[in-house]
Amino acid sequence: MPPPPPPSVRTRSVTSVALPTHGDGGGCRRVPLSPFDAYWVALPPVRRVFLFPSPPPFGDVVRALRDSLEAVLPAFYPFAGALVYSPEEESLSIVVEAGGGVAFVEAETDLDLGRLVDEGEEHDEDALRQLVPDIRRDELPAPVMAAQVTEFVGGGGGVAVGVAMHHAAADGRGLWRFLEMWSAAAAAAVATSVREALPPPLHDRTLVRFDGDGELARLFLRQIAPDLPKIVHAPLRQCPLSRRTFTFAAPAVKLLKQRATVGGGKTPSTFAAMAAHGWVSIARASGLADDGGGPVFAVFLADARALMSPPAPGAYAGNCVAVCAASLEGAELAAGADAHAHARAAAAVGGAVDAARRDPLGDRARWHDKFARIPPGRAMIMAGSPWFPAYAVEFGLGRPAARAELASMNHDGEVVLVAGREAGSVQASVAIAADKMPAFREMFVVGCGWGEPDSN
Repeated sequence: MPPPPPPSVRTRSVTSVALPTHGDGGGCRRVPLSPFDAYWVALPPVRRVFLFPSPPPFGDVVRALRDSLEAVLPAFYPFAGALVYSPEEESLSIVVEAGGGVAFVEAETDLDLGRLVDEGEEHDEDALRQLVPDIRRDELPAPVMAAQVTEFVGGGGGVAVGVAMHHAAADGRGLWRFLEMWSAAAAAAVATSVREALPPPLHDRTLVRFDGDGELARLFLRQIAPDLPKIVHAPLRQCPLSRRTFTFAAPAVKLLKQRATVGGGKTPSTFAAMAAHGWVSIARASGLADDGGGPVFAVFLADARALMSPPAPGAYAGNCVAVCAASLEGAELAAGADAHAHARAAAAVGGAVDAARRDPLGDRARWHDKFARIPPGRAMIMAGSPWFPAYAVEFGLGRPAARAELASMNHDGEVVLVAGREAGSVQASVAIAADKMPAFREMFVVGCGWGEPDSN
């Protein structure tokens, strides 16, 4: 007898949640994008998934999600458009056609929600990917966003809410603003109350203008996607990856910050302390700390809204992040007591952040090279923020998600941070070469309860 087929996700229907046409004449709208946006044109879409056990009846969930998405979509109208390239102008825009909307997928799966939520060893990324729509395209135009709601039809049931977003449309802050407003609308079921609770998002790219921005955008496109409108996706994985999620409770975060503070120095931020811990752990687990192979890098992003001149509003939803890189010799991440290595790493991260604060655009022409010239496997790539409210996004289901994850992590040494479920905690999802994960876990999960695998 042949073995049973593996669990799968099956599409029930694909519809569109459309923008209303009243009041805007039903015409086409175009949002010219900035160099901050152009930098991300070839990156695979951001794919977020939220897993909920024991939800209300699935039909009620679908109606609430559709109605609330329809309520907030006018405030995020570029998300209902398509990413378009103009060869004449060598520029990118989001074009929102009359009657535009967001694809809304309803699906079912016989995947085991319990394993996705509670599995102790590692997450099944192939399963997570199936719970989020695939909007990746090899040629523009490409959809900006799509949503999916999936019913777990086996076992105790459950629901997954997946969102795919093209990174050229929004950075992390813009995406989480959208998710918070959609969640609030699903809970309140009244769009006006959502707009009163959170200031409306801003999409006008002139808010992040600077001298030479047009030429910089064209430079990024030539560097990153020279064959536009075709996009050649570079192979991101050079080895099988293992993926795990760890939660650091508030006392553990405090201890990590103390660990990265030596000799009465300045206490690092939560981000810098987490970055230092991940950087040291990845370097040591990868054998980079004493291999004599040159520098080991930490690459991350800094929110530049408040650093622009004039500052961009906090409600700005487009991309406005600067690429930061720090490097240390492998021996500096290994020599001496652990605290000294962590302190050096935290200081290097803090130094890169300080440089961005002094002049966020000072090395803008080198952003592509900062990443492209790093030898494979010699970097920690940190994304997200310990302040992104992953477990406050509950879509009106009355409880936090049992798991909130980035559904696709592509790099050896990638770490993604969000706020944890409990106040002051931080969740870190980590992807690393499979043969390195056992050693990494031993180093990342510090004894005496400093960091333990998330078992929720």
